[in-house]
Amino acid sequence: MPKKKSIPNENVVKEKKKRNSKNSRARGSTYERLIAQELRELFPGVKTSRAESKNMDNAKIDLVDTDGIMPFYPQIKLTQKTPDYFRIEKECPYKDKPFVIFWNKTRPTESTFRSEGQLVMLPKEYFYHLLKCQFAK
Repeated sequence: MPKKKSIPNENVVKEKKKRNSKNSRARGSTYERLIAQELRELFPGVKTSRAESKNMDNAKIDLVDTDGIMPFYPQIKLTQKTPDYFRIEKECPYKDKPFVIFWNKTRPTESTFRSEGQLVMLPKEYFYHLLKCQFAK
């Protein structure tokens, strides 16, 4: 009698994927809170949009400034691959301030993810505006 082939248990695969996406979401939320904390030194009214405004969160804006002084709309990304700035910016309906992405590039290790570095993506015109503000004294 031929042996039956064993079929991998689909539940185990689905559970692992579910757990990984849950962990990714938690890591992303933690990075969001870290950037919010850093920005509060300049803009005390900064809060995560998840806590403050579902509409802003749906509009691709991760941090809101309840005081209204932060001069840009931030999106926070913790990913292995480079975020598609132009696609994400296009999905944001708010155009009265520059759209900025804070990106933490990660790489997987055996047990977790490690940061390879952080950077900020912003429009060139806004970058030059910041330089002019800094050096036009």
